[in-house]
Amino acid sequence: MSKLIVAAHQPNFMPNLGFFYKMIRADIFVLITNIQFEREEGWQRRNKLKGSNGDVWLTVPVLGSQNQLIKNVRIDNTKNWQRKHIRTLELNYGKCIDKNLLRKINKLYATKLERLADINIEMIKILKECLGINTKLFVDEEVCGKKQDLLIKICKKYDADSYLSGGGAKSYMTKEYFQDLESNGFEHEFIEYGPSGNEYPYSAVHYILKSGEKEANKILRGEKCVREVLQVTR
Repeated sequence: MSKLIVAAHQPNFMPNLGFFYKMIRADIFVLITNIQFEREEGWQRRNKLKGSNGDVWLTVPVLGSQNQLIKNVRIDNTKNWQRKHIRTLELNYGKCIDKNLLRKINKLYATKLERLADINIEMIKILKECLGINTKLFVDEEVCGKKQDLLIKICKKYDADSYLSGGGAKSYMTKEYFQDLESNGFEHEFIEYGPSGNEYPYSAVHYILKSGEKEANKILRGEKCVREVLQVTR
């Protein structure tokens, strides 16, 4: 009997390809919102695209202080940020191969959702579909905790055998992490390969719009080399 692998992440805004590579490597992917919001330089309310004159940042304006849980962060809809995003996307990707994603993003923006978590989650669902990912996706607004305690709670709640972490987690996961997971009956593994932020620094939106959904699928699954991708995205 194969083991059930779970992975989790906060719902980022327009996530990059590494986010979705982690998703395809898991059987269950959990979007957790009952954790600290990263207001300033975090990826929960902003991401970047490749413009003709350099990087272009798309940011969702939010209300309240930095000391909020992600699930409590409200969007500042007094600002017409949706229009700015749409104009930026049309300017940079109006001649893209496949406009399916553009249409879906425009439709999502028209809903004017109130919570940051909601627009991020809906955007993730759209990109997941475009990338052909079949991993089961759950939104969890209850599970909470820090460090290995959070991982253990997630594994227990979703009946997982193993927890999957991105390669960046190696910098802070200590021996105690693994001992606690093992003592609770759970395995742990890291993603060793996959699209890195250095190779693919932009939102997955960029690669889908520039190369089309089928080609973006190949990029995500390692079927297309970096050199070919860079030629497409210039």
